[in-house]
Amino acid sequence: MIEPTALIDRCEQICRRRERSDLLERLASTRDRWNATDIRVLVVGEFKQGKSQLVNALVGAPVGPVHDDIVTSVPLSVRYADAPKGALLWSSSAGISEEAPRREPVEISALADRLSSLGRDQEEPSADGSRVIAGEAGLPRQLLKDGLTLVDTPGIGGLGTAHGAATRAVLPSAHAVLVVTDASQELTAPEVDFIRQALAACPHVALVLSKTDLHGQWRKVMELNAKRLETAGLSLPQLAVSSQVRLAAARSRDAALNEESGFPQLVAFLRTSVMARREELAARSVRHDLGATLTALSRSLDSELRVLTSPEHLPSVIAELTAAKTQAEELKKRSSKWQQTLSDGVADLNADLDHDLRDRIRVVQAEAERIIDEGDPGHAWPEFVQWLEDATAGALADTFTWAEQNAQWLADRVAEHFEEGSAQTRPSIRVADTSSIGERVRPMGDLDTTTPGLGSKVILGMKGSYGGVLMFGILTSLVGLSLINPISLGAGILLGGRAFKEDAENRLARRRMEARSLVRKHHDDVIFQTAKILRDRLRQVQRLVRDHFAEVADELSRSIGESVKNAQLAATSNERQRSLRLAALKEDRAAVAALRSDVEKLGRRDGGG
Repeated sequence: MIEPTALIDRCEQICRRRERSDLLERLASTRDRWNATDIRVLVVGEFKQGKSQLVNALVGAPVGPVHDDIVTSVPLSVRYADAPKGALLWSSSAGISEEAPRREPVEISALADRLSSLGRDQEEPSADGSRVIAGEAGLPRQLLKDGLTLVDTPGIGGLGTAHGAATRAVLPSAHAVLVVTDASQELTAPEVDFIRQALAACPHVALVLSKTDLHGQWRKVMELNAKRLETAGLSLPQLAVSSQVRLAAARSRDAALNEESGFPQLVAFLRTSVMARREELAARSVRHDLGATLTALSRSLDSELRVLTSPEHLPSVIAELTAAKTQAEELKKRSSKWQQTLSDGVADLNADLDHDLRDRIRVVQAEAERIIDEGDPGHAWPEFVQWLEDATAGALADTFTWAEQNAQWLADRVAEHFEEGSAQTRPSIRVADTSSIGERVRPMGDLDTTTPGLGSKVILGMKGSYGGVLMFGILTSLVGLSLINPISLGAGILLGGRAFKEDAENRLARRRMEARSLVRKHHDDVIFQTAKILRDRLRQVQRLVRDHFAEVADELSRSIGESVKNAQLAATSNERQRSLRLAALKEDRAAVAALRSDVEKLGRRDGGG
């Protein structure tokens, strides 16, 4: 197998011989990208589905809390370390802060207990207002040695929708997602929606059916899940596992029992579909970078060789290179076409995103008002708020994912203004992170759900019945009956009941009006804060793409300038210098050709495309 670092080394040697410091800078960035081997795999799902136990079974250590009454309240990252170690990350009390989290070292054996206490206390802040935002564990495991990082996330339901929103926010940063659901029942509608969002934000998603040892009908559930996913138009692998059987197999070192647990198939998915694929994609990126560098080297070598072998071609060579340099200089100007494409594209994208955001929130708000109008919001206000925040978080995740996809599309349109070899790479655009929105949006207000007490009810009944008793008592007194008689009492009871009913209806109408007002205020705040974040992100994208392609244009100009200088030097050299230079050129051209042949095989399976 061809090692990318060896190809980078060979290319650097040629660039040093050619004194191309500009290309050496590009190769340094290429090397850094290749060495960045961290592979993040999110383990997600609703609460109490066995996510933490799944992570524990994968790494063979009880690092995550698995108590029956405790759920994961903060994300836990498990990565490779030479020796076991743990840590808790504390945020500052400022809420939105640029400071790095404070790291508290924790013994690996005590990490699960510390995380369990956080779950019991529901993330109560410390005396200084700081709060634990994440846990970290390092273990010497072969599975993790190649850069794999497992992230056990808070449940997307249960303790609060902030957890679900936080999980959706980090989806775009993951290289793979394991959606965990137990084998007790088929997928729910929220789980299907989450899988759809995960597939839109992440290249590799697998559905993991857990707790197969507890549910004998898991194969039937697996079939139902497959049908439901097919109906929803979603395609992803489905794996059935038992964490308890895996842990028992590890204790007894029973290979057959380990095979029965289903974990070998899960590990194979991580190795072949995630880690190997990640390396393949990184190798393709190296291939593109090296290909662009070799193209620049070839242009310089070819022009110099033409002058050395045929000095009479010097005027035409210089003319070609000068014209190319003029075009490269045009790309550096602020008025160049690619700059206009970028500026217009960002303006259009801003308008489209604002409309998309408002449209998605409008749909959620309409559904919320329908729910309010069909029932009494006071009866289940906390559950309604949880649903609303979860639905809003889902809408925001969709908008930010769509924003990232369109920002990448815009970068591709800008790249079309450059030569193919000069714009193979793209800047890394990350727009879809929504984790900061929750810190900016105020929580939903409380709904007045108080009901009248006994005294208030008595007074209300007396007020309602008083008019009936008096009116019908006067009427019946005309026929000789007393003021208080069965007819007047009956009328009082009827009108008193009507007063109770009208009061209940009025209170319900007020609650509905108040609930709709709270929903609208909340969504106004969401739109206000989110629109600002989106505009800021697009400005960052514009600067990132602008700086990236400005550097590409500058590099292209310098490369052509070097070719012009070398061609002119070749024309003024004497016979001996020309002979030595010609030999060196042929050697370098042969080295470039051999290197290009090896580079073309990078990132291709079986040497194919």
